[in-house]
Amino acid sequence: MGGSRYLGAHLVGMLLRTETVERVLAIDSVKPSPQHRRRMRDAEFVRLDPQSPRLQSILRDAGIDTVVHAGLHHTDFAPGGRAAVKESNIMGSMHVIAACGRAASVKRFVLISSTTVYGSSGVDPAMFTEDMAARRQPSGGIPLDHLAVEGYVRGMSRKRPDIDVTILRIPAILGLPEPTVFGELLAPSIAPVLAGYDPRIQLLHPQDALDALLHATQGAAPGTFNIAGDGVLTLSQAIRRAGHVPLPVPPQTFKLAVRLLSSQGLRDIGSSQLRYLRFGRAVDTTRMRQEFGFTPRYTTEEALHSYLVDSGTEPLITRASLERQTAKVAALLPAPVADRLRSGVDTTLCELEALGALPDPHEPDPHEGDPHQGDAPKADAIQEEAL
Repeated sequence: MGGSRYLGAHLVGMLLRTETVERVLAIDSVKPSPQHRRRMRDAEFVRLDPQSPRLQSILRDAGIDTVVHAGLHHTDFAPGGRAAVKESNIMGSMHVIAACGRAASVKRFVLISSTTVYGSSGVDPAMFTEDMAARRQPSGGIPLDHLAVEGYVRGMSRKRPDIDVTILRIPAILGLPEPTVFGELLAPSIAPVLAGYDPRIQLLHPQDALDALLHATQGAAPGTFNIAGDGVLTLSQAIRRAGHVPLPVPPQTFKLAVRLLSSQGLRDIGSSQLRYLRFGRAVDTTRMRQEFGFTPRYTTEEALHSYLVDSGTEPLITRASLERQTAKVAALLPAPVADRLRSGVDTTLCELEALGALPDPHEPDPHEGDPHQGDAPKADAIQEEAL
């Protein structure tokens, strides 16, 4: 399920190149894009609403033994907003899981969940293991959706113990068509962050997500596993790696700052996402290595760097261009906030110089003296063909 989405379409292409796989059937409620259809090669595609009663007969007639549910939304940034996302996540998943439970041919079920099920709070452990629960139970949104779907899957497993169930809890994946809160904050040159907080971030490279998914599909040990790259970054570090400046703003004015400085995608940010921007989240991946038998190729920092390079946001700004843009923004802000912005700029410049990410200080700014040139435009998001 979710065969028209990035992970689903790419997984289909990978499975078709596997000698032990006899048949691949991709199912989704929407047609795949031309790019994804090429990735799917000659796979059979069935356009079907997950809530259709035909799903069970399709699984039975095709003799499907392994079902991968890659159709969960991981953010509310989808057409139709929160209501449409909840309908797809909850009702769609319930019908998929029920159909699998009634199809005798199904022997393996893989769910792509997320680390949002652990929530975010000030009393979180340094690392969540798979046996831990959220210290502050989510009240709604994506975390509650994923918790509910995981519960439905476990219910199916109790009724059908002959089905091997694997749940992969993944953090943010940058570069996919579906935007993330973290990715949205890497886009603007001046990124609003919550004053007094610097949340911990873990990432997973798209290729590692696909490799883990393929590993689960091909007979890895069943169970629930955190899948994430090694290492942790703070939000402010990541923003500076992008060559941008984090601007601390009071929590009560954060949404206003987002409207002024950030993209459309963050304007309807929910309470669970705001808590994530306060406290972040990190997960333990010991079980991933020891029981699941998988090790990501990219660390969190390498996954970020790969995204910045591929998306055109690699930190290659000049001191002059940064100071020029800072002056423009500072002129629009109250004096205390403008002072914090300038302080953030100084910190960013020091970190970029330490990384070797700033051009030679004696090199002239290519935009100086040219009234027709602004700051260098950002490239489009990472292309799907990058994988």
